[in-house]
Amino acid sequence: MPRSSWILFLVPVVIWSTTFYAITFQLNSATPEPYSVGVRFLVASLIVFIYLLSTKSKVSLSKYDHGLAAVSGVFSYAVSYVLTYVSELAIPSGLVAIAFTLMVFLTPAFARVAYGHAITRTTWVGGSLGVLGVILCFLPGALLQSEGKLALWAVFAMLIAAVASSIAAVVSMKLNERRVPVATYTAWSMAYGGGAAIIYALLFAPPFALETRLSFWLAFVYLAVLGTVITFLCYLELMRREGSARAMYIGVLSPVGALLVSIALEGLRLDALAWAGIGFALAGAFYTLRGKST
Repeated sequence: MPRSSWILFLVPVVIWSTTFYAITFQLNSATPEPYSVGVRFLVASLIVFIYLLSTKSKVSLSKYDHGLAAVSGVFSYAVSYVLTYVSELAIPSGLVAIAFTLMVFLTPAFARVAYGHAITRTTWVGGSLGVLGVILCFLPGALLQSEGKLALWAVFAMLIAAVASSIAAVVSMKLNERRVPVATYTAWSMAYGGGAAIIYALLFAPPFALETRLSFWLAFVYLAVLGTVITFLCYLELMRREGSARAMYIGVLSPVGALLVSIALEGLRLDALAWAGIGFALAGAFYTLRGKST
């Protein structure tokens, strides 16, 4: 990949590696999780709109593109994230990481069905190594942490979240194909997704309450600005340039990076199986990123 694409790849990997830790400051708070999700993406949308207006970039979309942006936003920023936040209250975060690595298969498969895109050997081999690596890193610890008792509804919810994110990615491919600027459709998608999350919260979540902990709001700002605006713009632009296989691999290396963050900040010690998993994930990344774009 050219240097600019490497930057687009590494920025989300590094930042999303830390958001796993940042999200823990938003769980079990006075503010119900669906509200946190909705406000997070509405604020992120506002930031991107301000950027578009200040640079006199394209803001408007056609009715058809608004429809695509709405579908992408609701699936990616509402369905996927609400299910993720709620599931993390019931299952170990390691299982959440494993579920999202399935996007390396789901997204190319959906693109194959929707657009007839070929699924290359690079996608299958690199993706398999990545998923195996993340399973070795997280599954033993997750099973031990849950003491063999898993909330099956939460596991199913995370699988739905991964499917929703993959559907959103495939819809974004259509927007890229129609040459809609990434920042423009991202701003609208986040607005639609954030709005949908707030509607869900009003209908189904506990009554809104304002969290007063400083750590909650520091994490909120970090997640909204770096963990949302910067990362999603990089991720979607990378997918536009290099294809889905390389963009989806961000979701494989981010949880691996989260392990390294836990080592540094929480004193985590990895066993041999986890180190082997990191090796498999890195091998899959090397294989995927050096192959042809897909």
